[in-house]
Amino acid sequence: MSKNWINTQTKINVKQFDEQMNLSNKNKLSFLNDYQKYYQRVCVDCNYLDAVKTLNWDDYLKENCIILDMGSGGGWLSAFLSLFPSVKKIYALDSSKFFLHNMMPMILKKMRANKKKITPIEGLFTPILLKSNSLDIVVASSSLHHAENLEQALKEIRRVLKKDGLLVVLNETPGSAIRHFLRVLKASIMIFKHLLFKNYKSISPTISSCSYLYDPNLGDKAYPLWYWKKAFQESGFHNVDIIDTKLSTLKLIQGQKLFHFICK
Repeated sequence: MSKNWINTQTKINVKQFDEQMNLSNKNKLSFLNDYQKYYQRVCVDCNYLDAVKTLNWDDYLKENCIILDMGSGGGWLSAFLSLFPSVKKIYALDSSKFFLHNMMPMILKKMRANKKKITPIEGLFTPILLKSNSLDIVVASSSLHHAENLEQALKEIRRVLKKDGLLVVLNETPGSAIRHFLRVLKASIMIFKHLLFKNYKSISPTISSCSYLYDPNLGDKAYPLWYWKKAFQESGFHNVDIIDTKLSTLKLIQGQKLFHFICK
């Protein structure tokens, strides 16, 4: 009789990702381990929450709205949305046990969230273990660029959304075609240099024709704006509003602007 290792291996891989995240960012991202520093960084020092507030959410939230927060992290977006009277339930999905069980309760308390509306779920982007046509809105703040396969994740979101449902992708930083090309060119030169001088790297940035995996530890990928548009279209979202918030990620540093995508 054969043994099934898949569930155990998946749990171990997710745990190893959590450990690697803490190890690789022990100094520069120490806020990931302290809820007060996390809130200060994400909701005060960065423009993520301010950018979310630029949207008129009453235009998107139906009565008794059921929401999935993809890659919820410490739960700040779930906390914000839980305060709207029209929201009935929020599934806060993340692969990190630490974020869901250690960080999120403290963030929800700090933001005075309606905790009864929020259900934490330990899970991955695909597959989404919810019924088809069961959600009114899927929100994803600065998280979909972590998806192993963006189009596959978008198609799963499309499946679980109701016919009149919305996908609201928040706080992404898509570059122009030229900016993305120059970034990839610079990375290509560095990769070629390592090859030429036989510099050993256990993991390395990865380049494809559509994306640039610039942080292999955390799975951060950069996509040009044209690829986001094409991925939405190929996944069945044909009505996409692109919103340039005019806000940079960090309040004190002028960098790439945060974009929202409202997808029907």
